[in-house]
Amino acid sequence: MEQKNLKDIKSKSTRAAVAAIDFGTTYSGFAFSWKFDWSKVQVIENCSGNFLSMKVPTSLLLNPNKTFAAFGLQADTYYTEMAEKNDSDSDSDSENNGEKKPNEDYKKYYYFHRFKMLLHENKKLHRNLMIKDVTGKEMKAMDVFSICIKYLKNSMLSEMNLQLAEGQIIENDIDFVLTVPAIWGDEAKLFMREAAIKAGIKTNQLTLALEPEAASIYCQHMYLVDKKDGSSNEDDTFKRSVERGQKYMVVDLGGGTADITVHKRTVDGTLEELYPATGGPLGGTSVDSEYEKIFEEIAGKDILKSFAKESMEDYLAMLRDFEAKKRDSSGANKSESSGANKSDGPAQEPKVRIVIPLKLDKYIKEKIPGGISKALQMSNYKGSITYNNYKLCLKLPIFQNLFQNAIDGIIKCVAKVLANKDFDDVTNIIMVGGFSDCKFVQAALREKFKTRDFIIPADAGLAILKGAVYFGHLPNAISRRAARYTYGIQICRKFKPGEDPEHKKITVGGMERCKDVLHPLVKRGERIEPGCEYPVVCHSLKPSQGKIECGIYVSKEVNPKFVDEEGCRLLCKVSVQLPPGVNNAEIEEIITFGETEITFRARQLETGRLFETTFDMLDENSNSKK
Repeated sequence: MEQKNLKDIKSKSTRAAVAAIDFGTTYSGFAFSWKFDWSKVQVIENCSGNFLSMKVPTSLLLNPNKTFAAFGLQADTYYTEMAEKNDSDSDSDSENNGEKKPNEDYKKYYYFHRFKMLLHENKKLHRNLMIKDVTGKEMKAMDVFSICIKYLKNSMLSEMNLQLAEGQIIENDIDFVLTVPAIWGDEAKLFMREAAIKAGIKTNQLTLALEPEAASIYCQHMYLVDKKDGSSNEDDTFKRSVERGQKYMVVDLGGGTADITVHKRTVDGTLEELYPATGGPLGGTSVDSEYEKIFEEIAGKDILKSFAKESMEDYLAMLRDFEAKKRDSSGANKSESSGANKSDGPAQEPKVRIVIPLKLDKYIKEKIPGGISKALQMSNYKGSITYNNYKLCLKLPIFQNLFQNAIDGIIKCVAKVLANKDFDDVTNIIMVGGFSDCKFVQAALREKFKTRDFIIPADAGLAILKGAVYFGHLPNAISRRAARYTYGIQICRKFKPGEDPEHKKITVGGMERCKDVLHPLVKRGERIEPGCEYPVVCHSLKPSQGKIECGIYVSKEVNPKFVDEEGCRLLCKVSVQLPPGVNNAEIEEIITFGETEITFRARQLETGRLFETTFDMLDENSNSKK
């Protein structure tokens, strides 16, 4: 029966509140709600440069001794002020408007900016991975991420306590939810979990929420939210458009990545993932990269990177101005037109004007006589991009073209999923995430997929954050997921002449066998229910073997054949002690999928001894225990 009002749905949390942290590539934020009023999610408004935002820039400033100095806009401001002071008057008294500034060279400080994509891009992720700040100084990535999460957690606690007339809420009173992209590998998700634990969040109070799932949960329940004026429903678009039993696509466009998947609203009201998340680095920062390519083309490779080392405050100011233009892309046509009035003659082609720091102009003049203007005249941008009064003037088609690679990549991913015959009946596409607010992206998707209906929540940029809070209250909202990988074990079966490669043939106990065969336990795309176990029984091949190494391998292929083929890798292993004097000993290997973690157990059946490990994917050596 359809649940029609808030009183029908109760929070499953055992604590006083649920709090979510959305650690983003470009912006980060937090939200929370109390158990007694769980649907009223509270998000704190911040001033982020030229616009108000519910999030703050993902920027971290550490002191020279690696202790916390600032986060968010404060980190940007403090660092740029220090950089400006060092650049302009390094020997002067460190006093400005009555506020004391640090005397140290700003380059001694650690400043990290937009670094989350490290976890997506790094193929060999481990807990001792080093990360470089903007000046090239190294620090453990785990420490950097945990310091950020700790700041967000403590800030959230302070905001929550401001609402209490008496008493105080502490960390033990809260269930925490941390969002992660669905397309991330298992190693990256585990990395974020460990960083959160290092930040002081207890493991039994921490849940990871996949971003598209959180957004999907938000869309299903957002109609329950009361408006400020006391009227009933905030937005019931999803509830009206997607009936129970229907499938729909979720397109999550964030600052760094695009996550695309297909969900089904089941008869019992839960959500089921039908397609493993796909996507890539197609978020808002990919547009920044295209913008930087303009300067590389006219002034040389890595021009902005070298400029940042010379004048960090101007470089960051330039990025902030471009970010404002990206967010205002919907108004580019009217707000950035030539400004000519009717008496000036025909209207000129609209342009987008982006402020360029004076120091960048001088910096480029040192390399190219005539500076930016001359460089543009000598480039392929002649006539389409001009430079006047320290502003870069881009004709609207050129500005739109900065978004094109991201748009093309998103469309390709969406089309690939919809090409699956199982999704011919997908009529609704939900767009969430900050980058989904971009009118260029919206228009391109609507044009390409005309037969589909698009649902874009009013709070598209906050859908994941608010949905993560809902997920903390309703952990059973996701009933089944689609396996992102094929998971299997290594076996040594009988050799099949004419089918198996000759170099894989070995002889064991007088029998020809094929080594390195991957026996799948779960195939990519297969539906997985949380807590479901997948067992298989194997036998030892050598007498008096003593022990055997049991391992789990993963592959992005649906039907991988061997553990050493491209794209297949060892996820974890556990060492099983075999009883003495037993030939052909039996070992039962079991993989269990939890909400966010995977457990691997191996049981020696003759003795009943159990060997278990939770995948330690951040270390070369797996941990096993009896």
